[in-house]
Amino acid sequence: MKHLKTVAFILVTFSPWSFAWTHLSGNTYGWKQQKLTIHVNTNNCTLPDHEMYAVIDKAIAAWNGIPSTHLELVRSSTPATDGEPQLRAGTATQVPLVVCSTHLMDYAQDPNAILAFMPVSRIDNEGYINFSGLVINAEVGTAAEISTLSQSEVELVIGHELGHVLGLGHSGDPDALMYFQLNKKFLLLTQDDIDGITHLYPRNEFAQGAFGCASIHRPKTTVPSEGLLVLSLLAIFILFCGRIIFSTAPLREFEE
Repeated sequence: MKHLKTVAFILVTFSPWSFAWTHLSGNTYGWKQQKLTIHVNTNNCTLPDHEMYAVIDKAIAAWNGIPSTHLELVRSSTPATDGEPQLRAGTATQVPLVVCSTHLMDYAQDPNAILAFMPVSRIDNEGYINFSGLVINAEVGTAAEISTLSQSEVELVIGHELGHVLGLGHSGDPDALMYFQLNKKFLLLTQDDIDGITHLYPRNEFAQGAFGCASIHRPKTTVPSEGLLVLSLLAIFILFCGRIIFSTAPLREFEE
């Protein structure tokens, strides 16, 4: 039995199913807002504005619609007035903020290796994120500049970094969006990604009214068809017997 327990431990610990999500830190709860607006400044971006908005919207859609969370992401309909300098200085008020940078060395990042990154994430006294943003590599001529990627790769990069902005760390699951390397073809969340974001933003069933929306429905009492047949035969029998009883009395009187 002891050997069986040892084997079971090894299988659980080193099997592919033991991979798991992480959070940015142990005391991080994500953003406090239930509806979080993503602000975008496309200045310096090497992709056209409509393409930038399209890939960001695709990344937002990937994190939205998970029924086990209460989180709802929306992109601001107006361009952000805060930009990359404000995000780098930590003075931006429109957060989370997505910007492009033409000089990643300002952040001590290698422009030939880093596609995008989250430079800062502030946490308040309650453990909630209240400041964060996403910087995209727009340094022309470098190996990791964003326009050198395909659209699906850009969507993956934005989706991954948006996960960091929401409070997720890297995953050990190679199939997960939050895996530390870009080795997927399409922007799809795995169960590992869903579990991680659900832990940060769990759906409150009572607040959502999930337990208050049911109504009591009492079906009308109906007599089964077999019961109707029995009642009909009983009624015919009673009528028939009644006719016999009432019809025999005058006959007897007449005979007398």
